[in-house]
Amino acid sequence: MQVVFLNQCCILGYDRLFFSLSLFISIKFLQMNTEVAPLSERITPKEHSPLVLKMTRQKGQVVFIWGESCCGQKKDGPQTAPQRVCSEEFLAVVRSLGWKLSIARAPQVFKPSPKIVEKGVNCYEPFSVFATCENVRQKVAAAHDAGAFPMLVGGDHCLAMGSIAASLERQPNLGVIWFDAHADINTPLTSPSGNMHGMPLAALMNLRDIQKAPGFEHRYPILKPERVAYIGLRDVDDGEKRLINEMGLSCAFNMDDLKRYGMKELVKQVLKKLCPTGTEPIHLSFDVDGMDPAEAPSTGTPVADGVRLHEALEMIQYIRATGCLYSMDVVEVNPSLGTEEDAEVTITNAQLVMAHTLGYTTTKAKL
Repeated sequence: MQVVFLNQCCILGYDRLFFSLSLFISIKFLQMNTEVAPLSERITPKEHSPLVLKMTRQKGQVVFIWGESCCGQKKDGPQTAPQRVCSEEFLAVVRSLGWKLSIARAPQVFKPSPKIVEKGVNCYEPFSVFATCENVRQKVAAAHDAGAFPMLVGGDHCLAMGSIAASLERQPNLGVIWFDAHADINTPLTSPSGNMHGMPLAALMNLRDIQKAPGFEHRYPILKPERVAYIGLRDVDDGEKRLINEMGLSCAFNMDDLKRYGMKELVKQVLKKLCPTGTEPIHLSFDVDGMDPAEAPSTGTPVADGVRLHEALEMIQYIRATGCLYSMDVVEVNPSLGTEEDAEVTITNAQLVMAHTLGYTTTKAKL
């Protein structure tokens, strides 16, 4: 069995079977020793984990926004992920960490889109995408206004338009860490597929050509290009490369960078740019396809040679330790793709990412 040392914490068994069994056993132990309340009941936390986020320490509440959407791409299935990821067993683990929790559903809004006749414009279901993202924006905004930590559980990555817009409305200097194999900065003029889950950053930065998508004449709060950082890139379209250069997105780390410098150094550079004083708010948009397909096989656009689970959790640990995480997405789990075992692997690893964000480990990370 493989042994991986992560910040002096010996984590045994990053092989798939051990992960599934160990999480299952730990959850069952918690269930036996923790009274599991209905989802609608909010439990007053007794004591937070030592590493509960400073920005949410006084809140003590997390809202899981279920982004039940698949309209940002053409494969069925991601809309079913939130319910499976936020299982009763997983929610019991979250409660055991001292969090009150609630669930806010943001189902897909179906709106027929007009036929696009302009030559060279390629976008899929833009009316549904915009309406659905507006639904998400409202739910994330309500979570913020209630003093809670919003965690969007997707659903496809187009939903980040809504979640980040809500956070930007309250924190105009928001920094965004985009963990993804893809740059997601396409526009209707550069996208080969027309899938709008590849356009959220273009919309959030209000790139001129995004308005070629019907319904996107409305402008989101502007995300500043210098407030964006990438980790995990390895499948970037030619048009995106041009836009990244034009927009001056200099903090864009690919897998070669990760192999050369290691996750600790990459996150250090990202935080130096986005959180230089240690007080700037951060949004983490975590696409599971940023991980290697061995860690997230049930996702719509897997790309080989990705970030391994222990590296992703290391990244989470460093970001969490800043105390500046303001909101988060976990997206692109698609249980309908691959085998049931593939789906379980992907769901379990998404749960681990979310649980570590909320204080599942006690090992302290220092940069």
